[in-house]
Amino acid sequence: MDATVKKICIIVCLCVIYARAYADPLLDLAATHYNNKEYYHAITECMRYQYCYPDGSEYPHSLLIMSKAYFKGGNYYRATDLAFDCYQKFSTTPWGEHALYNIATMRLLEGSAFFAYRNFQEYFSMYPDGILKEQAQLNFIYTKAVLHYYSDAEKDLSNFIATSADESLRNEATQFKKTFEDFTKRPKKYVWLSVASSLVVPGFGHFYTGNYSVGILSFVSTAACAALAYRGYTHDNNFQLVFFGLAGFTFYQYSLVSAVINVYEYNSDNQLKEAIKLSVMKRF
Repeated sequence: MDATVKKICIIVCLCVIYARAYADPLLDLAATHYNNKEYYHAITECMRYQYCYPDGSEYPHSLLIMSKAYFKGGNYYRATDLAFDCYQKFSTTPWGEHALYNIATMRLLEGSAFFAYRNFQEYFSMYPDGILKEQAQLNFIYTKAVLHYYSDAEKDLSNFIATSADESLRNEATQFKKTFEDFTKRPKKYVWLSVASSLVVPGFGHFYTGNYSVGILSFVSTAACAALAYRGYTHDNNFQLVFFGLAGFTFYQYSLVSAVINVYEYNSDNQLKEAIKLSVMKRF
C-alpha cells in the first residue's frame, strides 16, 4: 500500500513539474492560432494559460496575444482594455512597452486619432529609448496626418527618412511620402463650381473630379432622354413625352446630386487614411 502511495505521489509530482516545464507551449499554440487568423482559438489558449499559471512569467505575453486577437477579431474595446491592463501591471517591463504601443496603434487603426496621439506622447515619455521607438515615431507621423497636422507630418516624415536606421521602415515612410505629397499638392475642388456647371452641362461634376466615363454616360443619357421627350412633344406622343421627360429629369437630378458628392469625396482624406491603415496593419 505504501509503495502504491509513493508511486502515485511521484507521478503527481512529475505531472506538476512537466506541466510547469511546458507552460510556454500553450502560448506557442496561441501564437500559431493567431498567425493562422484563428482568433477565437488564440484567445482560448491564452485564457487557459492565465487560468493554469496566474503567476507565470509569460502572463503579460498572454495578455498581449489575447489583446491583439480580440482586435483582429473585431472586439476593439476588449482589446484595448486588455492592453491597458498589461500596461498598468507591467509598465516597467518590455511587455508594458509593447502594451502601450499596441494601445496607441489600435486607436490609430480604429480611427481614434486624438487618443492615439496622446498615447504615443505617453509612450515617448515613458520609453524614450524603447525597442519600438522607430515604429512608434512613424505611427505618430501617421497620426499627425490623420489629425490634419500636415506641416508637422511632412517635416517629421522627411526627418524620419533621413535618420531612421531601419531600412524597412524607411522604405515604408518613403512610399507613404509619395502618397502624402500627392494628396497635399492635389488642387482642391469647389462645390459651387461643380453644381453651377452641372446645371448647364449635366455630368460636369464627374468630369470635374476626373470620372470621365461616368460623366460622358450621364451627359449622353440626359441629352438622349431630352431629345426623345422633345420628339414626343413635336409628334403629339404624350406617352413618349412623359416617359422620357421623367427619365431625363431623373438623370438630371442625379447629375446635380453627384456634383456635390463627387467633390466631397475628391477633397476627403479617405484614400490617405486607407494608405495609413494598410501600412500599419502590415506591421501590427
